Amino acid sequence: MAIVIGSNFGYTVLAAVGITLQCLATAMSVTSARKKYNVNYPDNGGGRYSDKLSDEDWVAFNNIKRTSDNYLEQVGMVLVALVLAGLYQPKLAASFGAVYIVGRFAYTRGYVAGGADRRIYGAPVMGVSFLAMVITAGYNAITTTILA
Repeated sequence: MAIVIGSNFGYTVLAAVGITLQCLATAMSVTSARKKYNVNYPDNGGGRYSDKLSDEDWVAFNNIKRTSDNYLEQVGMVLVALVLAGLYQPKLAASFGAVYIVGRFAYTRGYVAGGADRRIYGAPVMGVSFLAMVITAGYNAITTTILA
């Protein structure tokens, strides 16, 4: 079966753009935190500059930095799964992408406000939406190749 990219794939593209912009905004929050807490490059929260922070400021900076790092660790896999699922079911994939964005927002807000324990509000939402993208892509790939 040939994959035809129809006009509905635009929904998938919009979800991918949303995820990309959200990732960019999360990275920019680290830049703002570097200025606020005077943590210069190449310090990533454990070096000479961050050693000068109070414990409270060190935790606050590292919570912001960790949310960005976590996003960067996952964004490649998420975008690939989103696009692959979107090739087969673009609106469904886009809805999973939208749910991922909401989950990521809750994860980031929770982590920054209350540390690692508060990430629980968004982490399951992100995980389920990512898994749904992978299952959608995998299922459709199998049914259009091996089982065709």
